[in-house]
Amino acid sequence: MYEIVQHDHAQELLVLSGPCLELRESENNLPLGLAHTLARDHRYFGDDPPLLLSILENGNPVGVAVRTPPRKIVLSRFDTEIEAAVNRLVKHLRSNQMMVPGVVGPERESLCFADCWSEAIPGLAATISTRLRVFEARSVVDVPLAPGRMRRAGMEDLPLMSEWIEGFSREALGEESDPGKAMDKARKYIGERNLYVWDHEGPESIARESRPMKHGTVISLVYTPPERRGRGYATSCVYLLTKKLLAGRYKFCSLFTDLANPTSNHIYPRVGYVPLGDTLEFNFEHAAGHAES
Repeated sequence: MYEIVQHDHAQELLVLSGPCLELRESENNLPLGLAHTLARDHRYFGDDPPLLLSILENGNPVGVAVRTPPRKIVLSRFDTEIEAAVNRLVKHLRSNQMMVPGVVGPERESLCFADCWSEAIPGLAATISTRLRVFEARSVVDVPLAPGRMRRAGMEDLPLMSEWIEGFSREALGEESDPGKAMDKARKYIGERNLYVWDHEGPESIARESRPMKHGTVISLVYTPPERRGRGYATSCVYLLTKKLLAGRYKFCSLFTDLANPTSNHIYPRVGYVPLGDTLEFNFEHAAGHAES
């Protein structure tokens, strides 16, 4: 028998479902990292309250679903019969009149949710927007470094970091240009001291540490402007950042790659990352003539 528990605070989710998620901490780095971030700051991703759901089977946690509006719902791996758990989750969302613009999660869980959600809402189409792969590194493999050095981004870098964050959002995430939003992110990340620059007589590439968890953390926002690519800057930055984080309190680093980008899927194994599994991201859209119900 499945039960959905809705939490008021992310710490409640971590207490109940954290041990289950940590059995596959790297594979669950997105929902688990979001929960840890929200536990530290409930409004980190915006003023709208997040959706925090634990999925229980006979009283035992088997997975979670997290949403930070207006973004897609994020699923963990489900340590149970996936279709039955997803059906119960969708019934909970529909009975509470909750709508979601899409889903992202492990391949089987995400595909099952997209199918079930589409069946529940007439006229809804689910289309795959991105195919991702999650990687993990518990040690690094030495590689030749590009000229330059890694350093933290400072406020003097703010205009350029804003421009590059906007470029990353546009290229990697398919988001529309929003200079104001990019500037806010750049200012936040510089203030948090988790945005790193590969500098060779000026910034060449960036990478960020994000969503730290109990045992590991995530590297994201790996970006090199088009005119600076092919010179090893991103590889060097990710290598040294991974090495730095593993030398600290973390046992592993995780990251996602876009399977449509052969470059990223090639460079990360070179520095010690191994693939763990694939993730699918779906968009939900209504056909003409159909409204949400």
